[in-house]
Amino acid sequence: MESLRNCWLLGLSLTFLTAFSSLYLQLPGLYGKDGILPARRMLHFSAKPLLEQLKDAPTLLWLCPHLGLDTEQGMELICLLGSALSFAALLIKQLRDSIIFFCLWFLYLSLHQVGQVFLFFQWDSLLLEVGFLAVLVAPLHLRKWRSAAHRHHDRVTFWLVRWLFFRLMFASGVVKLTSRCPTWWGLTALTYHYESQCIPTPGAWFAHQLPVWLHKLSVVIVYTIEIAVPLLFFSPTRRLRIFSFYIQALLQILIIVTGNYNFFNLLSIVLSFSLLDQEHIDFWLRSSKKRRSRSRA
Repeated sequence: MESLRNCWLLGLSLTFLTAFSSLYLQLPGLYGKDGILPARRMLHFSAKPLLEQLKDAPTLLWLCPHLGLDTEQGMELICLLGSALSFAALLIKQLRDSIIFFCLWFLYLSLHQVGQVFLFFQWDSLLLEVGFLAVLVAPLHLRKWRSAAHRHHDRVTFWLVRWLFFRLMFASGVVKLTSRCPTWWGLTALTYHYESQCIPTPGAWFAHQLPVWLHKLSVVIVYTIEIAVPLLFFSPTRRLRIFSFYIQALLQILIIVTGNYNFFNLLSIVLSFSLLDQEHIDFWLRSSKKRRSRSRA
C-alpha cells in the first residue's frame, strides 16, 4: 500500500507544481494593478486583529502589509513558495508529508480567496478538495525524519479518494443529460465542441474533421466512460477496477490532446490511481526494472 500512496502523492505534487507555476506566469495580466481583475480590490486592510481578518477570508495575503508587500507581490510570493515546496516534494520522498500537503493546500486556498472568476473553475475547487484529502492520506515523515518508521493510514482514507473520483466522473456524465441540452441528447455536441472550447490544441483541429457518425459514437463512449464505468470503481473484482483505471486514464489523455484545461486532466489521472492496488504498482515497478536492465545490456 505504501508504494501506491507514494505514487499518488508524487502525482499530486506534480499537479500542485503545475498549478502554482502556471498561475505565477499569469499573475501580472490577471491580478496586477493594470490586470483584468486587480487583486488589491479584494482585500480591505484595516486595523482589525489578524485572527478576525482570517475569519473574514482565510488567506495569507493579510500578512502583506506586515511584510511590506502589496497584494500582487504577496500572490507572487505564495506562488513561488508553493512551486518550491511542491517541487521539493516531487524530488524528496520524505517531503510527501501531511504537514507539507497542508501547507500546499493552505497556500492555494490563500490564492483562491482573491482569485475571483479566474480561480473559480471546477479544477480549482477540486484541487483544494484533493489537497485536503492528501493531508489525511500522506504519512508524517517530518516528525520522524531520522527514523524509517512513519504513520501508516488505514484504507478508509485512501478509499475517500476513490469516492471523490467517482463523484467527479459520474457527475460529469449525468450533468450532460440533466442540462437538457439538445446537442448532448442528440449526440451532436462534439461536432462543434473542439472549435468552440476556450483554448483548442492542434489536436483539436484534427478531431473536428472527423465524420459526424464518429462524433456521435464518441458521445456515446463518453457517456459510457463517465456514467457506467464509474460503477466499476467499487467492484470486488480487481480486474474490473484496473480496467476502469485504464479507461479513465485514456479519456483524460485524449482530452489533453484535444483541449487545454490547465491541470484538470492531470489531477483526474492522479485521482484514478485510487483504482489500483499495491500488486499492480509492483508489476509496474518490476516491468520498469526489466526494461532498464535490458537497455543496459
